[in-house]
Amino acid sequence: MYRRRLPVYQRSGSGIKRMIILGILLGLAFLVYDRLSQPSAEPTPQPTAQVAVLPTLTPTLLLPTATPRLKANLYVPTVGVNASIVDVYLDGVSWDVSELGTNVGHLEGTSWFGMKGNIALAGHVEMPDGRAGVFSQLERIQTGDLIILTYGVQEQRYTVTEVRRVQPDDLTVLYPTSEDRITLITCDEYNFIQNIYAERVVVMAERVA
Repeated sequence: MYRRRLPVYQRSGSGIKRMIILGILLGLAFLVYDRLSQPSAEPTPQPTAQVAVLPTLTPTLLLPTATPRLKANLYVPTVGVNASIVDVYLDGVSWDVSELGTNVGHLEGTSWFGMKGNIALAGHVEMPDGRAGVFSQLERIQTGDLIILTYGVQEQRYTVTEVRRVQPDDLTVLYPTSEDRITLITCDEYNFIQNIYAERVVVMAERVA
């Protein structure tokens, strides 16, 4: 469809109107163009500015750190024992005391500080070079003597109830108990011919505090 053309006398007024409207439209278009051609007051942020504000990672906080074990100590005043306690682990056959040195060893699998049961501690009676071991005087302990076990700033006290000798393969003295007990054990009666210790000296004490 198309619009029908009017005579000249009828088109004159509408032509003026069209020219006015066209002028307004051209003015508006110029204003819009002029506005867009001017630079923005706030420049567009560059990508590097966004990268600069990213937070820094701290990998050292991603994994938990192990809590170190507190220092443990055994004190038996009547026989002059005042020694650090270290862990002694099972090697598949028995407890490996080869690296025990002058320390007292807590035997893996037995009770420990703050737990119910039998805490078993071992020590050498004699060092490989002939020096006296930490438990060289263990057989001199008497019933009623005091034994003190410390762990950090805490302590547990025991009174000796029995001192006995057992065969090297007798492990019943290390079995778990229902009462709080500490058991000290060392070698005795060295056999030069067979190069073995024929007995064990065992001291058992019950907790009193």
